[in-house]
Amino acid sequence: MKIKNLPAIVFSVFLLSQTSLVAQTKSNPVIKAGGSVFAVPEAVPVADPKIAYKIVGDLMVGPEKPEELNPGLDRVARLFNAYSDAGISADKIKMVVVVHFKGTPLILDDEAYKKQFGVSNPNTALINELAEKGVDFYICGQSLRMRGFTDTPKNKHIKVTEAALIATTTYQLKGYALLNL
Repeated sequence: MKIKNLPAIVFSVFLLSQTSLVAQTKSNPVIKAGGSVFAVPEAVPVADPKIAYKIVGDLMVGPEKPEELNPGLDRVARLFNAYSDAGISADKIKMVVVVHFKGTPLILDDEAYKKQFGVSNPNTALINELAEKGVDFYICGQSLRMRGFTDTPKNKHIKVTEAALIATTTYQLKGYALLNL
């Protein structure tokens, strides 16, 4: 029996078998509440386990909808998970996150966020988990006033600074690498 179009069938089977290689699963090796990463076995190593990583994150973005996780905060979690996959443990990372501009609402506690937006704060679990890993969070005092949140209850891990500009530049002068979130 002769099979018509055998080369096309063989090629189709080959493509289907490769789908599992493309559709990989994300993981959360360190931070469970966000920042999923793919394993990248073909990556050339650049992370150095001898370095103490000092990073100041400038978080000024907000989500499109109030029920969504803040994308900048998710990037902070991804940083920890990606470094873990690259062989760098979380205790080698000292990170400060300075929140301002459109990111400001993420600092509200659940009750205040729900009062403001009608849903619980989707960022609370991630902020708490990152703080447990040693991340320090600051909110810009200027943004608090501009957004009308001066007296609004904040997540217990959030500290107020005079201005995001002061916090980010001060940490840079202390040797922290700036990461725009």
